[in-house]
Amino acid sequence: MIRKAVFFLGLILVASCSKFSKLQKSDDLELKKQGAYNYYDKKDYFRASQLFEELVPLLKGTQDAEKSEFFYAMCQYELRLLESATFYFNYFLETYPRSIYSEEATYMEAISQYENSPGFYLDQGNTDKAIVGLESFIDKYPESEKRAKCQKMIDNLNIKLEIKAFENARLFYQIMEYKAAIIALGNFIKDFPNSENREDAMKFRVLSSFKLAKISTDAKKSERFQQTIDFYTIFVDSYPKSNKLGDLESVYDYSTFQLALAKKNTK
Repeated sequence: MIRKAVFFLGLILVASCSKFSKLQKSDDLELKKQGAYNYYDKKDYFRASQLFEELVPLLKGTQDAEKSEFFYAMCQYELRLLESATFYFNYFLETYPRSIYSEEATYMEAISQYENSPGFYLDQGNTDKAIVGLESFIDKYPESEKRAKCQKMIDNLNIKLEIKAFENARLFYQIMEYKAAIIALGNFIKDFPNSENREDAMKFRVLSSFKLAKISTDAKKSERFQQTIDFYTIFVDSYPKSNKLGDLESVYDYSTFQLALAKKNTK
């Protein structure tokens, strides 16, 4: 029974391959075109893509060119060739700016960029492009039913950028690049005022300033201990009931003591 099933499955595969091979070799554009759409409808995007790839240059200048190029770009997306999909949707929009598929192509280009956005620990160039693409779609089609979904995706991408910025800033602290940490943490606090990581960022800024002050030359110590106190004061004003204050009180006490000692020695 199993052998018969395998045998018949083999016959089906051979027949299917034979049919596809004949379509590829056929000079009948109408037959090849219909075959491409049939494969697409059956979600056989690989075969559909191969046929559309052959059809696109052959249909240039005809009324079928626009549709075949759009579906070829869709095949790239369905095959998860996201960079290729982004390229072909963009090319389609430049070639057919007034197409009936323009709205869908604009959306699919943005979606391809969105899904090609990497984890926060990698370079976020594609994330920036995806945000631009999604915002462009919203601006161009403000009444689209996809508007809310696009805004949600933009929010997700901004959260990724936020996490990336915070982790980069904290990394400077961890590798003891305290000057860079102070700048990066300050930028994070300014750029993401509503972030869940803002409290931690302000804490690390106090600690970065403190550790920088401790390893500074005598000429710089007073200035940097004063900066530590200023950052601590901003932290307390922002989070007066924070459970992180215990970690920072000794930093504040040590810094005020060093400032008082420095003033005493200058008299």
